[in-house]
Amino acid sequence: MEVNVFGGGLALYNSKGTLLGGIGVSGDTSCADHNIAWRTRHQLNLDFVPAGVGHVSSGTPNGDDNINYQTIVTNPSLAYDFSHPICKIGGVDGVSAISANLPAVQKVAH
Repeated sequence: MEVNVFGGGLALYNSKGTLLGGIGVSGDTSCADHNIAWRTRHQLNLDFVPAGVGHVSSGTPNGDDNINYQTIVTNPSLAYDFSHPICKIGGVDGVSAISANLPAVQKVAH
């Protein structure tokens, strides 16, 4: 079985953590598409992520749905589970630092 992962697709959640829909951005590298979708969702104020793959794949309890890069995932046994190759352009990684410094997801109101 082969899995093809594309960046640029994110769920949209309101302040109660209710899933409202999704946003999809495509037109550049998967890494750039993810960063653009993330910032757009944040500007729309629909980034109240109740849990996400970031909690599982990165090995840290952040519970967000930020992109995980294969060579940066902190838990080596999960390095290729739902992780994306770094998008290098001309052999240079110009995006992983951008992804790591995106605005934090907002906390769900209880």
